[in-house]
Amino acid sequence: MRRALALLALSLASMAPAFAEAEQSPEVESKRGSKASLPNEAFVRLELHYSLLTDLSDRSNVVPAFGYGLKGGYRWGFVAAFLQFEQDFWLATEYDVRVVQGAYNIAVGVDFTYFEGRVHTSIAFGPSILAFDTLLDSRGSVGWFFDLRPVGFQWDVHRYVRLGLDPISFALVAPSLDAIPLVQVEYRTTFYVETPF
Repeated sequence: MRRALALLALSLASMAPAFAEAEQSPEVESKRGSKASLPNEAFVRLELHYSLLTDLSDRSNVVPAFGYGLKGGYRWGFVAAFLQFEQDFWLATEYDVRVVQGAYNIAVGVDFTYFEGRVHTSIAFGPSILAFDTLLDSRGSVGWFFDLRPVGFQWDVHRYVRLGLDPISFALVAPSLDAIPLVQVEYRTTFYVETPF
C-alpha cells in the first residue's frame, strides 16, 4: 500500500511541469486574456434606426418612427463611455400621412462589450427636445430620453470599420412633460457603422 502511494506521488510530481507548461501555453493564455485583449480605443459611430412598434401605433397622431444618430466615445477594454446625438422622425397621420421632425435626443451612456467584442449591451440617458409644433406643445420644449439596448451584435470587417446590428432595443422619448405629456415608447432596430481609432 505504501509502495502504491509512493508511486502515485512520484507520478503526480513528474506531471507537475507538464501542467505548468499547459497553464502557460499561448492557447490557454489567449483564452484567459481575451478580456484584456480588447484594445483601449476611441470610436465614432453613425446609426440608423427604425421603430415599427410603438405604444402610439394605435393612435391617430403618431405611428412608426425612424431616424439617424451620431455617437462618439472611448472604450477601455470591455467598458465604454459615450455621448450620443440623434434625430427621431415621426409619421404624423392627423389629416394625411407625413413625416414630422419629431425630437432631438442627446444622451450620455455606458456600453459593455463581451464575447471577444462581438456582443454588447448599452444604456443611455439625457434630454429630449421637441423639434416641431403640435396642437398642445411648442417646438423647443424639453423632456427626457432613455435608451436601453439589451443585446447587440458587431463585426470587425476592417481595422477601421465595424458593422453592428441591435435587433431590438427599448427607447423612451418624452420631449414634453407638461399637462398632457408627449411620451413615446419605441421598440427599435438599429444598424450602425463604427470607426475605431
